[in-house]
Amino acid sequence: MVIKVWDITEGPISVDEMPDDEDFPDGAEFFIVCKVEVDGEIEHFNFWFEDLDDICQWQKYFSKNIEPLVIDGEVD
Repeated sequence: MVIKVWDITEGPISVDEMPDDEDFPDGAEFFIVCKVEVDGEIEHFNFWFEDLDDICQWQKYFSKNIEPLVIDGEVD
């Protein structure tokens, strides 16, 4: 499945700010909410990261590009 990430709509958010009963992937420390396109439909997905520097790379990408970030794979 090809996922087109169009923008970051929220975050970064630390998993420490989440309620104790929320599930998140092992090793995840932060997440961002992104506007994505999947099969022509616009949705919002959480993307989980272990390192804040990786999120900064995404933020830099979207600050300089109008094209989506294309991910080929599955998203939970």
